[in-house]
Amino acid sequence: MDTPLVSVVMATYNEPQEFITASINSILAQTYVNWELLIADDSTNEGTIQIIDTFVKKDKRIKVIREETRMGFVKALNIGLKSSKGIFIARMDGDDIAMPDRLEKEVGYLMNHQEADIIGGAMNIINEKEEITSERFYPLGGYKLHLWSVFRNPLAHPTVMFRASIIKRGFLYNEEQKKAEVIEFWLRLKKNKFNIHNLPDKVLNYRVVGNLGLKRNREQWIYNFKARKRNFCWRYPAFSILSIGISLLFVLTPNIIVEAIYKRENSKNI
Repeated sequence: MDTPLVSVVMATYNEPQEFITASINSILAQTYVNWELLIADDSTNEGTIQIIDTFVKKDKRIKVIREETRMGFVKALNIGLKSSKGIFIARMDGDDIAMPDRLEKEVGYLMNHQEADIIGGAMNIINEKEEITSERFYPLGGYKLHLWSVFRNPLAHPTVMFRASIIKRGFLYNEEQKKAEVIEFWLRLKKNKFNIHNLPDKVLNYRVVGNLGLKRNREQWIYNFKARKRNFCWRYPAFSILSIGISLLFVLTPNIIVEAIYKRENSKNI
């Protein structure tokens, strides 16, 4: 085919069968068809394993990676990245649902904007019943994106597509970073002058089940603080200093307040 191969990398661990089924089906339903789906599967749940294996048997573009001992999320992602063959690499989680034109839009953008190394997009927040409870948009680039990165991730991780050349240059997720590994990766890429852009379009339904704030606990923010400190960028010293200060503030903020912030954000009426 004359269209570039996209490697979709998915790390899975015991997702409910209906979630993983919807997630994989959303890749199968893509308008862009030249892709491979690499599932780095850590599951112990037989139902989840059987669902994945059934898809592997049905479509040769789907491949599963398993090891004898548990990989863990970050290592699983890196194994998937290193196994990928595509020109572009897209991230996907086993409980989210990609919009049908997600890959087409992201490939088109990267092909038409050679200055962009990494592209993300907007997304809906959905619950376990696939009901939309909120939405999230990200700055498209430039000054606003730098400012956004002071407070938040510059990208929605499961919406991301980036050039495989990044991996070939040795950039992978930090396996020593037990938490906040995603923000550490983006900050390290920014520090090394890779360009991050976002699409204005929604490209994914991001599933939130339960209280997301519980995952954003003090330990998470300590690792977030360390990641920002480690990746201090002298090209943007003011942003970096403010970024470190804000993350330290969250370390000191009672978790009940952090939980309330995330709960409000993910349950907006739209």
